[in-house]
Amino acid sequence: MKPTRKQKLLTAALVGALAFKATGWAQTAAPTPDPTPAEYALGLLKRATDRLSAASNFTFKTTSSVEVPSPVGQMLNYFSSAEVAVRRPNMLMAKKTGDGPAFDLYYDGKTFGAVDAKLKLYAQMAAPPTLDALIPMVLEKTGIHFAYADVLYSDVYGAVAKDLTHAYWVGKTTVDGVVCDHLAFAAPGLEWQIWLGPEKAPLPRRLAVTYLKVERQPRFLVNFSDWNLKARLSDKRFEFKKPADAKPIEFRPLLTKTNN
Repeated sequence: MKPTRKQKLLTAALVGALAFKATGWAQTAAPTPDPTPAEYALGLLKRATDRLSAASNFTFKTTSSVEVPSPVGQMLNYFSSAEVAVRRPNMLMAKKTGDGPAFDLYYDGKTFGAVDAKLKLYAQMAAPPTLDALIPMVLEKTGIHFAYADVLYSDVYGAVAKDLTHAYWVGKTTVDGVVCDHLAFAAPGLEWQIWLGPEKAPLPRRLAVTYLKVERQPRFLVNFSDWNLKARLSDKRFEFKKPADAKPIEFRPLLTKTNN
């Protein structure tokens, strides 16, 4: 039986409607433009740093090196290691060994202290109520620089991505057997690189910083390992532990010449 004129018109309308829907679907499902190199690098950085910001109790280890100008002007390299425990928002315990003083650091939201068990010396001072406020205060009043300071902030991405002037993805590489994304960034007075891996659960594996405005533009390098973002940390872990016969000393600021 031949279709009637009305049936032909209905069929044509239905085909047109389906074609319109198919075209509309294809338009909404079209792939988005590829991110720029800067957007891609920042996306990788945010993914890894957001994991750190979400961790409430975590531990990690570091090995680091720093360049320091000697009295005769030659740059010297110092090496150290640290074991670090953090409870957000206001607890920190770190054991430092290697070149320079070997000391343990304690912070409980009220007091910041350092103990050198070998030299039997310790120092304490009142501290602000958060790690965010502690980090710059300690640098200003004691000269102690945490090589791992950036990962302690409550908003890690906000701290490291502030005032960036450029960002880009360098490529893939391997750090201590972990395949990482190598990223490079710059901000006023700073050039820094970070290695993040593995791809499925990225965390910092290496950080390199050059201080452009400090005399002789010193650099430091820190490697991160043994990350545990779900560590079980008791209150005793952060209690100040002073040797019975240790003598008190005062924190003193470190004076550093800068290039204006």
